[in-house]
Amino acid sequence: MTLSETRTPSKTPLFFQRRFLPMWTALSFGTFADNTLRQALLIGIPAGLISVPFFPDPDDAIPLIGALLPAAILLFSSVSGQLADKYETSMMFRRTKTAELVLMLTAGAAFAFGWGGLAIAMLFAMGAQSAFFSPVRVAAMPKYLAMDELVRGNGLCNAGLFTFILLGYLFGGVLIAAPGGGALVGATLVGASAAGLAAAWFAPHAAANAPDLKLSFNGFEQTALMFRHAFRARGVAPPLLGAATFYFLSTAITVVIPLYGRDALHASPLVWAALNGFFAIGAGAGAITAASLSKRRSGLGAASFAITAAGLVSIAVYFLTPLAAGTPEAPLTLQGLFASGGGLALVGALILTSALSGVYIAPLQAAMQRRAPRETRARIMAAAAFAYAAFAIPGSLSVLAVTRTGADPRLAFIAAGAVMLAIGAVMLHRRRTLADGLYDEMLAARPAPLDGA
Repeated sequence: MTLSETRTPSKTPLFFQRRFLPMWTALSFGTFADNTLRQALLIGIPAGLISVPFFPDPDDAIPLIGALLPAAILLFSSVSGQLADKYETSMMFRRTKTAELVLMLTAGAAFAFGWGGLAIAMLFAMGAQSAFFSPVRVAAMPKYLAMDELVRGNGLCNAGLFTFILLGYLFGGVLIAAPGGGALVGATLVGASAAGLAAAWFAPHAAANAPDLKLSFNGFEQTALMFRHAFRARGVAPPLLGAATFYFLSTAITVVIPLYGRDALHASPLVWAALNGFFAIGAGAGAITAASLSKRRSGLGAASFAITAAGLVSIAVYFLTPLAAGTPEAPLTLQGLFASGGGLALVGALILTSALSGVYIAPLQAAMQRRAPRETRARIMAAAAFAYAAFAIPGSLSVLAVTRTGADPRLAFIAAGAVMLAIGAVMLHRRRTLADGLYDEMLAARPAPLDGA
């Protein structure tokens, strides 16, 4: 018997219920730790605060750092999806978060003692940890939540995700620039991971999807198999590919931002950190908007509108930048950014682009979770994580087109806008040509979350 069949209606909002809050907290604090570590490197290296071996030009380390997390996910997704299907969910939460704490203790020591190479290695290791945590969390949501709660649940998770990305950007960028910044970053990483592990102990029991699954460590075979599961499941492939393209774009923009802030805006390092913060604010607002969408609709219609509008606003960023920019002799400060009309317009455009993207992504994630068959759900979610990483790596490495050619970083916003408009056109075409449009008929079904607990 399942939870939706046995539980009595609760007046407690979903966010505060035990079937949701521990999972959300573990995700959010892990995201904060990841992004504090990553941002401390992305800000510290071009600012000359962190030395890195093997790179005569430190700027060339920036695209590599952006690619480390998704590269680790590519390597480990074929195993992680199997483990998430085979073993009970709350136990997997606890084990993956314990591993995170060990890694963050090591990263904290690396920052405290100035071991830049080890800090970069720990960023890769955190990508590996994320590869194991993500399929567990995403596949757990249809166990913990009813089908018509999935868009709301994904919206709330994304709101937490982007809020804590913002906090990670701010803490990572500000702390590394402070006196004794390495030790401050290290202490923050350890504290955040400890909080995530504590929350994981409160996650409810949720039965394994496929307890009799025989594990295989043949990465090539298992990767091919999990993608066969994904592409054979009815309706999973389109949202999977749409979400993967989002990760290509978001990674490219996030990685290019320090170069954009330095070379196009002629701004101080604090402004570079703030720019990524504006994206996180917008994404969180968009995710909350997605969480408020009608329960009776999939939200995919709103997603098609949002990505089209985001493309137009992204292109506008290119033209707004000169209105806010400083000069190499007088770099733009955070106060100066907010003191001019051009600066305020640029900030608004960055936040709006990200907010519209937040409305776009949550319905696609919910569609994958609804449509994936239970017995292969975690492996399909691992295939999605693999696809996100596979798209994020070229997204990050595409920034080499800026670092190696001296191109104007503003062009990244033109390219991103063009891709967004193309996605919107495809989604609108599907709405006209598919019999059921973009409104998923599976929302009428309410199968059941959370066996046993």
